[in-house]
Amino acid sequence: MTINSATNLAQRLVSVPGYSGDEKAIADAVVKAMEELAFTEIHVDDLGSVVGIVGPSNTKVELLFDGHIDVATVSGDWSFPPYCAEIRNGKLLGRGSTDMKGGIAAAIFGVAQAAKENKLKKRVAVSASVMEETIEGLALNSILKKYAPANVVICEPSELAVMEGQKGRLEILLTLNGKSAHASNPEIGINPIFMASKALQVIKNLVPPSDSQLGEGILVPTDIITTPYPAISIIPEKATIRMDRRTLPGENRETIFAELESHLRASGLENFELSISNSEFEMYTGKKIAKEVNLPAWKIDSNSKLSRSMKKAVLEAGQEYKTSVWACCTNGSESFGNHKIPTIGLGPGSILQAHIVDEFVSVEEIEIASQIYKNLVLSM
Repeated sequence: MTINSATNLAQRLVSVPGYSGDEKAIADAVVKAMEELAFTEIHVDDLGSVVGIVGPSNTKVELLFDGHIDVATVSGDWSFPPYCAEIRNGKLLGRGSTDMKGGIAAAIFGVAQAAKENKLKKRVAVSASVMEETIEGLALNSILKKYAPANVVICEPSELAVMEGQKGRLEILLTLNGKSAHASNPEIGINPIFMASKALQVIKNLVPPSDSQLGEGILVPTDIITTPYPAISIIPEKATIRMDRRTLPGENRETIFAELESHLRASGLENFELSISNSEFEMYTGKKIAKEVNLPAWKIDSNSKLSRSMKKAVLEAGQEYKTSVWACCTNGSESFGNHKIPTIGLGPGSILQAHIVDEFVSVEEIEIASQIYKNLVLSM
């Protein structure tokens, strides 16, 4: 089937499953689409992400559009097959339609149309990155190091609003050290579970800072596990509380740890350690890579060159210019948060449709997003 629209391409991509760590089939589909749309360079890196480039080869990459190709697990009772990729009543149906194959399809098609319509002066890239649903920024980091784009657009769903920032995410481990003993003689041990109960009260009462645009920071416990686990007939040696901390611009590991440690010690707790969750992940290529769950918040200046260019692109597409911020985390934590590359977001669909039963995306929004992306490329 010839690719004659962004929606047509989105249908093709939605029909191909691809969970984190198992994206080969969808990566192959992206490569094929980029070949059909005459991208001048197409690369698959060692993590499995696909990068397509248009424009003169002797220039730097001025602009990179990023979208992830892995999708959330299918669960629950759907009223249609999750990978049907059918269009009904102006909606493209299927897992990944909103999050975020509608966005990546709009970027691939829009960039290709811009290159076809006008000779570009700078290179423009589209990255179809892997593993975002598991750990944001892991795959994009490699892409940014290799191509060093001057600007980045994150194509996550935004209902076509221009997203100027997002909260970050820090996964904190609080390990409380006790003293092991037989459960029949608990008095000779030190039970870290009791220490954890005191720590949980500290966590509950701690009030993170707030931001006028991004709202309040969040600190919430998500898991607690003992060492050993399960601790049968034994007072465990350790208890570890996992916490999800949604961060704001200007916050970092050092300031967050210092505040948390101060409150824990004030409550009488002493024998504990704070660390960041760090896990190893395996790509579908077989490559293994470790990454801390330390994803910074970011916020772009509304008067930046990229922001002004995006506003012009939106208005040229006949759309109302709306700005907002994401409450969730995206690959923008890597591009702006860690690499300090000017980053902005815009994509078709609502974030409320992500990860749910009967996921869908508006066909109209896919086409408008593609036109906006095309306008942005032609303005650079």
